[in-house]
Amino acid sequence: MGHGLQHVLGIHRLVYYGGVVFAVIIMLQYFEFPYGDVISSLFSDTKSGANNNGSNYSTDYNATTALTAPQNLLHSNKSKTYKNASYLIGSFMKNESLTGHVLPLANVSGMTEVYPKKQRVKVVSISEMRDILVHNRNRASSHSMKPLWTSSTDQELLNAKQQIENASFNDDDHNLYPSVFRNISLFRRSYELMEKTLKVYIYKEGEKPIFHQPEAVMKGIYASEGWFMMHMKSSKQFITKKPKQAHLFYIPYSSKLLKATLSPNSYDRESVVPYLKNYIDLISARYSFWNRTGGADHFLVACHDWGADETRKFMGTCIRGLCNTDIQKSGFELGKDVSLPETIIRYPQNPLKNLGGKPPSKRPVLAFFAGKMHGYLRPMLLRHWENKDPDMKIFNKLLKVKDDKNYINFMKSSKFCICAKGSEVNSPRVVEAIFYECVPVIISDNFVPPFFEVLDWESFAVFVPEKDIPDLKNILLSIPKRRYLQMYQRVKEVQQHFLWHVKPVKYDIFHMILHSIWYTRVARVKSKDGWEVTSASNTRMLSIDHQPHLETGVHKFLCGLNLIQTKLHSNSTCDQHLFDQIQYYLGYIHGVITEVQF
Repeated sequence: MGHGLQHVLGIHRLVYYGGVVFAVIIMLQYFEFPYGDVISSLFSDTKSGANNNGSNYSTDYNATTALTAPQNLLHSNKSKTYKNASYLIGSFMKNESLTGHVLPLANVSGMTEVYPKKQRVKVVSISEMRDILVHNRNRASSHSMKPLWTSSTDQELLNAKQQIENASFNDDDHNLYPSVFRNISLFRRSYELMEKTLKVYIYKEGEKPIFHQPEAVMKGIYASEGWFMMHMKSSKQFITKKPKQAHLFYIPYSSKLLKATLSPNSYDRESVVPYLKNYIDLISARYSFWNRTGGADHFLVACHDWGADETRKFMGTCIRGLCNTDIQKSGFELGKDVSLPETIIRYPQNPLKNLGGKPPSKRPVLAFFAGKMHGYLRPMLLRHWENKDPDMKIFNKLLKVKDDKNYINFMKSSKFCICAKGSEVNSPRVVEAIFYECVPVIISDNFVPPFFEVLDWESFAVFVPEKDIPDLKNILLSIPKRRYLQMYQRVKEVQQHFLWHVKPVKYDIFHMILHSIWYTRVARVKSKDGWEVTSASNTRMLSIDHQPHLETGVHKFLCGLNLIQTKLHSNSTCDQHLFDQIQYYLGYIHGVITEVQF
């Protein structure tokens, strides 16, 4: 009798799951969704790379096995299910990214895609960037992918969002200077709530040196990666070991060490992408956290020039702290990603050594630059100004002396420090200028400066379009002395936010980076708005015994739902009502299945 009952229940369960799958297939075909064949392919036992006519992506995926990377990182406990899921992700992305010739602009209606060989890239001004930031934040609130199931942390973020938006005027913190902020009251309230609320979970997965080795990136121009990771991992205030309490999930990798380990002699940025894809497969197979939000509550910090490119395909839904913040070309999404300060650390044991500079009266040099000839802009700068004017100290190389004293003395003795882009838009000179109390002159079209969401950069820095390099001296001389002195003072006031300390202090660069990530997550958190139609008690109507053959199929099915929701989220042309309907049903089905106890 007992065996017969179990047999009947087993049939009921199979019929139930078959009905769910059939309903989804019918729904996708009814709505003419372009990926209606996803579900059937998810249940296929065919190994990745065995079909699709030998796609180019299969070749790339298999090639990763030859990389001389840590071998145990991504293969332990990795199920066949998620290897197949990886292939599906790659198949989706192949048509859009690997073979694409179009570079997307920021998500603003009215802006068009740019073909780099046929059309000049539009230069986005700082004021336009502010408009884009507001637009993208509003768009995120109304069109972002909803979590597949709710969490108590979502409500905590929504409460914080409401408090930040309703922050009352308050400037009584004498450690902050309103003149360098867009809205000092909003920043203070957000920072206070971050200190009070924020909990971060750090994934333990990942092998050294690419993961979990901050001490290897504590010096040089990519040091922001190592210093942030070190402080994050040692934080008793923000770290939680209970992932269900986490508002954010940190992926602790170094883009510098990824490049140095996997492609030390290569310029092929695509070569490291499969390695990161495998990591995402691993954590999404082991845990539910990535799948719940599609990665929207995950973040990474990457300062190497490759960081933006290597993470955009399979980690693009994360909040990415990037040094390469070209709003037009690098895939940096203003309003979702955050600008990471590129800092050069010469003395890891004493990062504040040589801090400060001379007062304005003892800065005889109008403008200073010295650096390697990376990219197209710096040769242009030298062609117009090297040895052309005694007020303009523009050099290719300076005489090498111990501890770069020659270079540092010029920084400390100049009114303006030229921060010209190199191979990419970012340069460590921006933070260097602030460190030595020299007013930064940023010549880098479409560069989004650090902490852009809260700082008023035009109050303490000069932005010169690349096309105006021939007129550079006149532009600087046109700044009245009173204005220069004001900017100099504001550089001193904002300096505290760009300093690394051996032990973090309030409002320093570590806390500002973390605040940018927190602030972005809070701004983008999605209210449930009545979309949740089920509860834990309702979703446990079926009590299923552990059955491996069902578990594998359901895992494939869940992966398919996640992919479909991600595609819906990225399809900005989708009708909003249709979008909400499909999200509603997919969220319901996903919630039912994930709450069932195997």
